[in-house]
Amino acid sequence: MGSLTRITVRFDQRSHFRPSTSVGRSPLEQTEVTHEPPRRRHPLINGRRVRVWDLLDAGMLDPEQVISYRPPYSDLAHEAVITKRGRIKLADGREFNTPSGAAKAVNSGRNVHGWYAWRLDTDGPFLHELRRLLLQAVADEPSGTDEPEDAVVREAVRRRFDMLNEASRRAEVGDPMSLTVRELIRLWGFEERDRDTSQQIDADLANHGLVTVPDFRAVTLDRTVTLVPLPAPGDESRSGVPVGHDSSTLQAELTDEASADIGVTLGNLLSNDEPLVSVSPSASLQEVITIMLLNDFSQLAVLAAPDELYGAVSWKSIAQAQHADRDASLSTMITPAKVFDYDVRLLDAIADLRREEFVFVRDFDGKITGIITAADVVQKYDETAAPFLLIGEIDQELRRLIQNTFDLETAQQACAGKNLKSFDHMTMGQYQSVISDPECWQILGWPLDRIVFIKRLDQIRHIRNKVMHFNPDPVKPTDVHRLRYFLDLIRTFNT
Repeated sequence: MGSLTRITVRFDQRSHFRPSTSVGRSPLEQTEVTHEPPRRRHPLINGRRVRVWDLLDAGMLDPEQVISYRPPYSDLAHEAVITKRGRIKLADGREFNTPSGAAKAVNSGRNVHGWYAWRLDTDGPFLHELRRLLLQAVADEPSGTDEPEDAVVREAVRRRFDMLNEASRRAEVGDPMSLTVRELIRLWGFEERDRDTSQQIDADLANHGLVTVPDFRAVTLDRTVTLVPLPAPGDESRSGVPVGHDSSTLQAELTDEASADIGVTLGNLLSNDEPLVSVSPSASLQEVITIMLLNDFSQLAVLAAPDELYGAVSWKSIAQAQHADRDASLSTMITPAKVFDYDVRLLDAIADLRREEFVFVRDFDGKITGIITAADVVQKYDETAAPFLLIGEIDQELRRLIQNTFDLETAQQACAGKNLKSFDHMTMGQYQSVISDPECWQILGWPLDRIVFIKRLDQIRHIRNKVMHFNPDPVKPTDVHRLRYFLDLIRTFNT
């Protein structure tokens, strides 16, 4: 790589970075920062992706700054300029919001991790190096407040930022960090995954050029994932991402977009404690039957290799073959079977599960590692059914309580700003607004502590959101108990 531009970063009175440049060592080696704490930058190290306009706003890029990208194995370098709106404008006039979008456009439509593709001028620092400088400067900002709670939050964010820096460093040298999904999300202070949790983790990983394999959203909480770097343009060797891997998280990072909500996947249903049991195509019928009886299996995988599914044997296929020929061989009992990637949505496999009663699952590395049966689907929906029904009954009881106790005008006044039009369409947040209103609580006349009751109602609201968004992890038994106890309590007084 050619010489890099030295960048000295300072905050001016408008809380912008102001770089001074000279030819020298890497900007990561020569960085000087003074602080005027712009609090609005804090989300950059706590759940928001860095964008080109962040670099522009910080003064690390200037409008009309020329950037270049030379595709692998090409002598032609493409140039573009940064617009004042933080977009990347190609020579043909097309503009893109992301570096990856612009790089893809000049690279025959192939996905490119644009932050590692574009650099200042022809031999200046890459955009990902500027991004790292910006993140480090934001992480070093003082909190700007003496509030103890704010200091605790800042310290937690800083520890996580340092951990991601270390994970990025280790990934780059081929010693990637591995941990369970449960351990991963706890670094962000979470115990469960939902849409907001996943998007925040996605953003922070993306800012450090990292992705998990397998996709942390598409497996169980106890599955081990590895933090690996995305491949740089023309250098797949720098990544632990398997060739051909096409998870939605990886595609989102390569296109520099927020990962979409993927819902419940087949990988969410697989048990880490039960590895796939299989036989080879040369196995005997006695071996197959013994394994199925010992494990109470209805189906058994037949693998020619760890990544090659030969078919499946089931009690049904055995019975059909022996009905036609009492001396039938195992080969006549092996039937074709469907295989889905681990990050495929459960809803996309339901039709095949209904028809075939089972499907096999391929892991991120191409190996056949699991089986999902119709019984697994029933269990998953059963885990969701109880809290779903409890929440429905709580909703009915709260609506009946408010409708029987207050007139619509009183409820609307308590819900000021929440646009309550009728009792029939009240939300959990509106129930909370009415009941938490001191005057409304006094009208209820319940011999209960208002603050404690409202705190529990807020917990119920959060549980309700998790259930209604159909998060991949089952509702905890403690939360199911909270739903039951709350329902019993309001029924006691709602007579």
